[in-house]
Amino acid sequence: MQKRLKKLKKISEATMKIKLFVFLIMLSCTLLAQTKVGQISFLLGAVEYSVEGVAEWKPLDVGMNVLSNWVIRGTKDAEIEITWDNGIISEISELNSVKVIDLMKKANLETDWLDKMKNKIDVMFTQNEASKVQGVAGIRRTEVTIEKEDSIYWAEPIVSNFNDGYSAFQNGDYDKAITIFEQVVLQEPLTKKGEIARSSLIAIYSQKNNKEKADEHLKIFLRDFPNSDLLNVLNENK
Repeated sequence: MQKRLKKLKKISEATMKIKLFVFLIMLSCTLLAQTKVGQISFLLGAVEYSVEGVAEWKPLDVGMNVLSNWVIRGTKDAEIEITWDNGIISEISELNSVKVIDLMKKANLETDWLDKMKNKIDVMFTQNEASKVQGVAGIRRTEVTIEKEDSIYWAEPIVSNFNDGYSAFQNGDYDKAITIFEQVVLQEPLTKKGEIARSSLIAIYSQKNNKEKADEHLKIFLRDFPNSDLLNVLNENK
């Protein structure tokens, strides 16, 4: 009876791991399809947007982030201005159901490399999260209480929240992502988190046209991760 219960428990745990892994894959695919590429900086008239392939239309407003899988439409007198993430500004007046991806092409935005980088980073993040399902190894340590008055007490460093940085990166909040990822590469430079954070910084600084910072992180990345899966994509941007 006990053997049977143990067997059922193992099957249940394996099923949960599979379900979580599938969920992470689905989450990654969703993120890949909705990359932030710009922001609405001016709007005149009635303008709406929808996700490509979805019939539901929603009103567009100034300050909203623009996603790569959007379709935008407006009345004949409608006009919008999009400030792309690399600083280029597009003024659009013909809004008879246009795809954002086509507007990007008209603006001559070089997004192919950055999209490939983001896609690769998404895959790495998903794999890293999935690996946690396999179990976490750890060591026990003797717990002691150290008071601030003790001579061996020192202030604990601020621990960066890697997942918050990744969420900010995906949502286009690049300034927040930079702040967190710069801490990650200092605290965990040679870990998988460090690899993802460093590659994300390369993508962000490239998108912000900050070549100096992008090259700085690229040089360190090539030194620290000579066998990274991102090398092929990085070499395309040389």
